[in-house]
Amino acid sequence: MTDARIVRTRAALHSSITDLAAHKPVPTITVSELAVRAGINRVTFYKHYASPAEALIAALGSELDTAREHFVSDASDSAVSTVATTIRLVLDHVDRHRALYQLAINTPEDGVVPNLLADHFTGSLQQYLAEHPELTPPNPEVDVTIAVRFFAHGLVGAIKAWIQEGSTDRTAFIATVLSYSPEWMFPTDD
Repeated sequence: MTDARIVRTRAALHSSITDLAAHKPVPTITVSELAVRAGINRVTFYKHYASPAEALIAALGSELDTAREHFVSDASDSAVSTVATTIRLVLDHVDRHRALYQLAINTPEDGVVPNLLADHFTGSLQQYLAEHPELTPPNPEVDVTIAVRFFAHGLVGAIKAWIQEGSTDRTAFIATVLSYSPEWMFPTDD
């Protein structure tokens, strides 16, 4: 059982870092300003995280985990339907933090958020494929690790385009992503 103080402190840090990252690039956020915003001191901050970037990864990652859980555990829908629902959950998350994502993708020196997304998608796809060993590429020379990373980074690029266009149209986004998704990874029910 986790101590209630730890839960409160992490919640304050997560709220504070997402607020700060919506207004200034992550590499410019200091531990001191994050600690003050969260109502804690620097020593307490370092008991939880090594840097503001690590705190942001934890905050956004915990939200994205909901989408991952749906993706890897939903056995009732077709793979394509599961992917579409999961993408919608991710886009809901991105929309809740649109200012943060907008700033992060337009700040060249800030790789925290794009790398977080790419690593999250990579981990989700790896877990999904581990739970579906029947899904294999049609060409035995395809390196699945590279294919997963390639697709994960492609999703990040698609989200970046979606944000930069100012789009909120999830249907078009999902249709576009699904049209370029590897069929061996997300087979249709024909």
